[in-house]
Amino acid sequence: MKIVGIGGLPRSGKDTLAELLMKDGYFGFSFGDFTRKNARERHKDKSDPISVANMTETSNWLRETGGPDVILNEALKEFNEAQASGKNYKGLVLFSVRAPVEVDWILEHKGKLIWVATDDKVRYQRGLDNLRQGEPSLSFDEFKRQEALQWQPQPGIPEDAQMNISYVKEHATKTVINNGNDVNKFLKDAQNALGLS
Repeated sequence: MKIVGIGGLPRSGKDTLAELLMKDGYFGFSFGDFTRKNARERHKDKSDPISVANMTETSNWLRETGGPDVILNEALKEFNEAQASGKNYKGLVLFSVRAPVEVDWILEHKGKLIWVATDDKVRYQRGLDNLRQGEPSLSFDEFKRQEALQWQPQPGIPEDAQMNISYVKEHATKTVINNGNDVNKFLKDAQNALGLS
């Protein structure tokens, strides 16, 4: 089975790359969508339930209460159920990879781990242009402050239960740059990196 993990900071283009693979026959699971769904419930009394800060808190809470691999296990369960229903997939794409346990599983299973690199100001503008319901409009400084919560483990929470974006980036097997607004160029570069072209 082919396995591809996709990591990157918010609005870097992870979902766009995953959609390319799903169109190519992969089963896709978004760690971000799973966390977002739980954050909407966990922070439902707030005006910004899916802010980066609330998403980070929810992700850490899920891993602290359900184990570091709780989201990965949900992904594998959904994939196995889809296969058991008779569907035949070319492989599995896991996107919005955020935790070391997810990175380690992908690499132990001889998968590729793609890091989508995008300039901070480009990502910030994309976020402002495409706010989701429940996602606040932040200043650039606050945007960066909230993202820093995902970059390395925070004190007071078990390290293996937390996001660690630096670990994801350091262990990536390929990097794809996505600084422009030309989606076709980005996808072509990604296809080359993945050997799909």
